[in-house]
Amino acid sequence: MKKEVRSLLIALMVFMLMATVLLKIIDFQADGRVSTLSLREVTPPSDDVLFMVEGSPYARYLRSSVGINYDGKDWDLPKITEVYQYLDGGSNPNEVYSPDDAHLSRSYRDYNRDVLNELGVLDSPDCLELPDNITDRVRDLSYRITSGMPTPFEKAKAIETFLQVRCDYRMDYEPAPPGHEPNDWFLCETREGICGNFNSAFVILARASDIPARLSAGYYLLPGNGAPQPVYPSQAHAWAEVGFEGLGWLAFEAVPP
Repeated sequence: MKKEVRSLLIALMVFMLMATVLLKIIDFQADGRVSTLSLREVTPPSDDVLFMVEGSPYARYLRSSVGINYDGKDWDLPKITEVYQYLDGGSNPNEVYSPDDAHLSRSYRDYNRDVLNELGVLDSPDCLELPDNITDRVRDLSYRITSGMPTPFEKAKAIETFLQVRCDYRMDYEPAPPGHEPNDWFLCETREGICGNFNSAFVILARASDIPARLSAGYYLLPGNGAPQPVYPSQAHAWAEVGFEGLGWLAFEAVPP
């Protein structure tokens, strides 16, 4: 059993190493509080330890930015001040960070499916908005994926499964040409991309089916025995979140396992 767990952890780390060449986060305000997630560029990782984090028995995500507004080209990712004060504060990488629960996201997989199917979604109009350049074929695709699904959770799960099965993870993907909406390009033309593309597409498809969703960026934290663990740039990630009544924002992972 220990051998299986060790193999799983190694596989997750390899996956996250690939996923890190994921996205280009570019500061565009002098105060450093707001960034954009470009769906057209990639940044290579490094091997330096970023920080130590308090261990947990379950896998979770540390949010450093949350994207609600998408302008049809890039996601605005306002930084979470409390997290960046630590991450950007020149802290000792050996100091153990204990993040606030409000800045952690757990996967829906941690909860019973029957329980999830009993839940409604959060009243979050901002997380339903779509820009005018979202194409009819993307909206139609969302309808085809979710039509007949009885609950918001099953609709979100169907979108996640579609992306995992029908799209390919490729770091050498072809980005959308100028003037072409990136999610339409990914979903309807190439179906190839990296985690930012997959999970951006998840959010757009979810919103088109009236499911409040947002894009978060930060770090994937591995499950462990409670001991502090190092966090590397290779664990940087972008994931999707759906808001459920009673549980808040739960992580969905559209990238193929």
